[in-house]
Amino acid sequence: MKAVITQAQGRAAVMQRDDIDTDAIFPGRFLRLVQRTGLGVHLFADWRAEGRPEVDFMAQPTPARVLVALHNFGCGSSREHAVWALADYGVQAVVALSFGDIFRNNCVKNGIVAATVAPADHARLLQALAAAGGAPLCLQVAASSLQLPDGSALTITLADGHAEQLLSAEDEVDRTLRHEAALRAYEERVQRDQPWLASMD
Repeated sequence: MKAVITQAQGRAAVMQRDDIDTDAIFPGRFLRLVQRTGLGVHLFADWRAEGRPEVDFMAQPTPARVLVALHNFGCGSSREHAVWALADYGVQAVVALSFGDIFRNNCVKNGIVAATVAPADHARLLQALAAAGGAPLCLQVAASSLQLPDGSALTITLADGHAEQLLSAEDEVDRTLRHEAALRAYEERVQRDQPWLASMD
């Protein structure tokens, strides 16, 4: 069981680049590290070393809690280390036009909200952040909303089942065990009606 995640709130950082892959988020040479804590120091390590403007936000003393990205954020390999590093750094949510599917699923497993917004709302979000400087954003999971610095709100979209998973703190095993009685009844029915299957074990 994980912690219940109802919202993400704090300073936003905009990453104006499509197709930010997991190797950029967490370079492959650090994959030998297997603990989830302490990985934030390696977040975007190569991009920071190269002085890329996309990661200028990491020079600030206060971590960005909400990353605002473009298309296909988290594409590439399935390494969960990328999400561990984001979480360890302090990211609570990523708002983008689209995500790599495996990355998005890894986010919800680790308590990071991965939300998409429509293109028009994304443009409005970028305009609001440019006008408001470092003003915080507030994302509400249950309401599927993102409050902008001017007090207005946008509609966000989470993948099927992700809001329920964040709000219940259940993982896939927990959600499966909700159906334990039905699963046991099915197994008993198979053993009764198709006993020859048991001999195949």
